[in-house]
Amino acid sequence: MTREELEKRHQDYEAWIEEWRFYVRSYLGGKVYKDGDYLLQHPFESAANYRRRKEISYYYNYCGPIVDILVSHLFRREARREFGSLSGDPLFQSFLNDADFDGSTLKHFMREAQRLACLYGRVSIMVDKSAAPVATSLEAIDRDVRPYVTIVTPEHMLDWEYARQPSGKSELSMVKIKEDGGACRIWTTQGWELWEADKSGGVRLRDAGEHGLGVVPVVNLYNKRTGIRMIGASDLQDIADINKNIYYLCSDAKEIIENTAFPMLAVPYEKGGSEEMKQLGPRNILQFDPAEPNARPMWLEPPHSSLTEIREWVRQDITEIHRIAKMGGVKASEDFTAVKSGVALELEYQQLYSALSEKADNLEHAEAQILRLWAAWEGKVFDGQIDYPDDFSARDIDRDIENAIKTLAARIDSLTFRRELQKKIASSALPKLDEALKTRINGEIDASVTAL
Repeated sequence: MTREELEKRHQDYEAWIEEWRFYVRSYLGGKVYKDGDYLLQHPFESAANYRRRKEISYYYNYCGPIVDILVSHLFRREARREFGSLSGDPLFQSFLNDADFDGSTLKHFMREAQRLACLYGRVSIMVDKSAAPVATSLEAIDRDVRPYVTIVTPEHMLDWEYARQPSGKSELSMVKIKEDGGACRIWTTQGWELWEADKSGGVRLRDAGEHGLGVVPVVNLYNKRTGIRMIGASDLQDIADINKNIYYLCSDAKEIIENTAFPMLAVPYEKGGSEEMKQLGPRNILQFDPAEPNARPMWLEPPHSSLTEIREWVRQDITEIHRIAKMGGVKASEDFTAVKSGVALELEYQQLYSALSEKADNLEHAEAQILRLWAAWEGKVFDGQIDYPDDFSARDIDRDIENAIKTLAARIDSLTFRRELQKKIASSALPKLDEALKTRINGEIDASVTAL
């Protein structure tokens, strides 16, 4: 491999890298956002004033909470996971409790992966296994040598290739991942190589290995597909630009307030004296011809009427952020001045639930692929099922239970109806029960209702 081949980047990576970094800064806010140079310098603004204005600027972060709220909705209820023949495997149980060798359970790992997918539009999940030699399965269990997962953000996925299979299907055939220290690990369908640049300007192969899986052990978790391979649609793709405009407007408003608080002094200049001042501004002195009528010193106060327009613009931007995020209904329920019809609110809620349902389907697909790769590393087959909840209606649990109890009081002559209704009440009242307890409760309901 040559230095040029090692440093090659995919054309879509080059096209999107700055956008991805912008999304990250918009989500994190604070100093990270200020360092992104998103505050523009006015054409005639001095460098000193721009530095000062940038230093005292502040960022109203709407991007971070929106991503966090969407992820919270997705993981409010537990996914139904059936692991099939993997359930009794001690190594698999260890994986469920510590999926990434960093203390994250599989559930918490998927939550973090989804948060980053909402942010970037797509993240990749590497399913790898240590090459540490083990003689027996007992030794593997004792040393916890098993497959594990790692999140690879788009910033570190430098290059990729797809190959057309004889069936006509296109499959991922190569990925190049940048690791800590600047080395690049290249994965193919049969193995991997770890390359790094040397001081002489060339490259050297540090390590290599084979996996024999027949596929690249990478799973792509999309927030929303765009039709372009490895490129997903971020939840911030339009919101971040609007949030940047709010950041810019707030800086302008602060500058106007400071400038109008200190009027500019106007004094007559001395003829034949020193050179007239050429740099004007609220922090300087304006000079004028003393021969002019009423030529006496005065204070000039700049107008501040534009503040009203800026405030209105910021309000409009905030409204658009909630609309694009499909949270207009949530904002309307908190803002009593924004009166909306029930039909309009229901439509906005349905748009939000539709977006959440699509994310849930993508999560379900990605987690099933992860478990298939995990089983493949161990020479097994994943025969279970993953089912993420896709009903995100904002129903009130108390009202559901109350309605169910009223229905029970109607004494409908059907044991099956009464049994299923009691199960529904139990599920609504205790949504976070594990499967073992839920099965036990349902069994007790079946036995109790049948005996009536």
